[in-house]
Amino acid sequence: MKYTFDQIPEVLHSIEKRLEKIESLLAGEATGIDEESEYIGAEAAREILGISLATLYTKVHHREVPFYKKGNKLYFNRIELLEWIKQGRKKSFEEIREGGRLLLKNIKNKNRGAPDL
Repeated sequence: MKYTFDQIPEVLHSIEKRLEKIESLLAGEATGIDEESEYIGAEAAREILGISLATLYTKVHHREVPFYKKGNKLYFNRIELLEWIKQGRKKSFEEIREGGRLLLKNIKNKNRGAPDL
């Protein structure tokens, strides 16, 4: 394509916008949707959590999962659900062992400087 000198700023702006969109796709960001305001229904929330609809409703009833309610309709924020899942992460045995090693090392170091009674 051939452009005139006057068209160059507009073409560069268009290229810049396309590049930003490509970068956001590569970074895994949702395009055209503000992730913070992406609200989904119960069926989509059930799929994200990998549980049945009945189990989801039970978790809502017990307030175990983050949700919003407007009238008789439930809404879930996709980002909040993913964060809720992350909060349930359990440490591996190796992480627990390493934490124990560090704790023992700190206790030994403190005892070395303690005065004898």
